[in-house]
Amino acid sequence: MHAVDNAGRRFSALDPAPCPIEGAGTSASASPAPLPLALPYITVLGDLSDASDTALRRAAGLAAAHGARLRLLAFGALGDAVSAEQLPRLRWKARRIARLYQLPIEVGDTPARLSDLRAGLRPGELVVTHQRRASGLLAAWRGGAAAALAGRLPVPLLVVNEAGWRPYRQVLAAVDLLTQPECLARWACTVAGEAEVELLHVLRQARPGKARFGQVAQPGLELDLRRHAAALQRVVQSLGPQATRVRPTLALGDEVAAEILLRQPDTGDALIVIGRSTEAPWLDVLLGSVARSVLRATPHDVLVVPLSPGPGHNASAG
Repeated sequence: MHAVDNAGRRFSALDPAPCPIEGAGTSASASPAPLPLALPYITVLGDLSDASDTALRRAAGLAAAHGARLRLLAFGALGDAVSAEQLPRLRWKARRIARLYQLPIEVGDTPARLSDLRAGLRPGELVVTHQRRASGLLAAWRGGAAAALAGRLPVPLLVVNEAGWRPYRQVLAAVDLLTQPECLARWACTVAGEAEVELLHVLRQARPGKARFGQVAQPGLELDLRRHAAALQRVVQSLGPQATRVRPTLALGDEVAAEILLRQPDTGDALIVIGRSTEAPWLDVLLGSVARSVLRATPHDVLVVPLSPGPGHNASAG
């Protein structure tokens, strides 16, 4: 394997390297493959802002595509109370979007606390909210209400950043091969619609800057790369018919969040999918997390999937 050291950017020991999948390739006449996950419920946390309206439209499009039940909850920034005057206007907004997409939208009771919201979530549910930009140094470090929700909800959270609600054209899904990569890949394919998915694994190296003269200096790195490439191929193959639209990519880097942001799509209508470990949430708060860093910096929509390290924990499959 050769190293790539581009001037003007942080060192990366390996540019994205496609891992070919035997037998992969789409057919123009083939019928759409069944999605690997069922999406039975979608809950939108909304308010009266234009950004919230966009999030509701994104959720309505997903609900129409998957036949999911859609509900809207009045929910301000984390910890904010929602005034009673907002509820009639929020119901009017729901009726307008429901007519546009020809689907029913339930307007549920406003949760008084985050614990009430958590208790009302159902298995396999997707929560959708818009990005509420934080102000102040502490809020900026925490990443705002969306990052706080992503760190505490037991189900995936789709944070809508982009102003449009057209189908996604580009999807970048970053997997950790030690933390339920198949679960994250299935969620990425389910929410991506018909878009192709780039499945990225960043192999962290203690000192990637030691690569010199076009060769990687770390002993055993070549074998390590081949082993991780094979594991990434197995993740893609686990998607069954969906594997034909997934492009696996392996990269070296010292900071996972920086690698994701470096390779994020440069156009709109894009989605980034990242995992969040549920093993030690207090450590994320103390040291920061990949999910929080990406949510704080990217202009694209972000799907955060809670994952448990190690085998034996499966997503609710459709």
